[in-house]
Amino acid sequence: MTLESGPAKADRNWQLVRTILFLGFALWFVFDGAVRYPAANRKEAEQRLAAPEPFGGRLKYDDLGETPTKADFDRLKQSKPEQIREQLDKLQSTRTEGPGRSAEYCVGRYGYIKVEGKHTPNITWQPWKRDKSELRAQFYWAIVPLIPGLYFLWRLYKAATLRATIDDEGMTYGGQRIALADMVSLRDYSPKGWIDLHYKVGDGEKKLRLDNEKVLRFDEIVDALCQAKGFKNEVKEYAAEKAQAKAEEEAAATAEEKDEPDPPA
Repeated sequence: MTLESGPAKADRNWQLVRTILFLGFALWFVFDGAVRYPAANRKEAEQRLAAPEPFGGRLKYDDLGETPTKADFDRLKQSKPEQIREQLDKLQSTRTEGPGRSAEYCVGRYGYIKVEGKHTPNITWQPWKRDKSELRAQFYWAIVPLIPGLYFLWRLYKAATLRATIDDEGMTYGGQRIALADMVSLRDYSPKGWIDLHYKVGDGEKKLRLDNEKVLRFDEIVDALCQAKGFKNEVKEYAAEKAQAKAEEEAAATAEEKDEPDPPA
């Protein structure tokens, strides 16, 4: 006796949907942080840099650095007035002055800091579209769906590579070998499509769930095990009961139709 079966489509397709859904969300967050947000910053920055005020086309986006950011601005706001100039000098930013030299600008790829006044500077922050912290946050958010996505990817691999083989010595199911001599019972069938194979392990007992959504030739596997071990085939019994009930319903419906009087001419 030899019976081989590959995976059923139902579980494989379900794991595929979940994998695509969660990994798709993860890729969307990464795309935002790596492509869409930077592109929005570039577009906004290039428009403002080309405008007559305050930059007048003197700066190019590709020449800008990674600072300043909103975090740099927050640190400047907390600094003492006499420390602001020192903090500005530490920023790896593009520096320029506004019209009439009334303001100084520290410009980067995420926005710019405007400094007005010398002794008690007035400092303001103007982002382009997205601050660096927002770009970085997208990669952190990607981790949330990535973890279950990788888990479902592993489940998809297991579902797609599931194999079941029955021979004269026992059954190999998903890489697990169970000898016929160790099989105790095949019971607890559910109309939803599964049944549990109980087998001995040392002094104890375990069970393996056979599911028609996971293994293709479910009915044949159950029938082969029942024949080899003399187990009651609950799957066949349920199918027979269901067929009998349906036949009785159809017979009753036919009898009712015959008992109805013919309509008057």
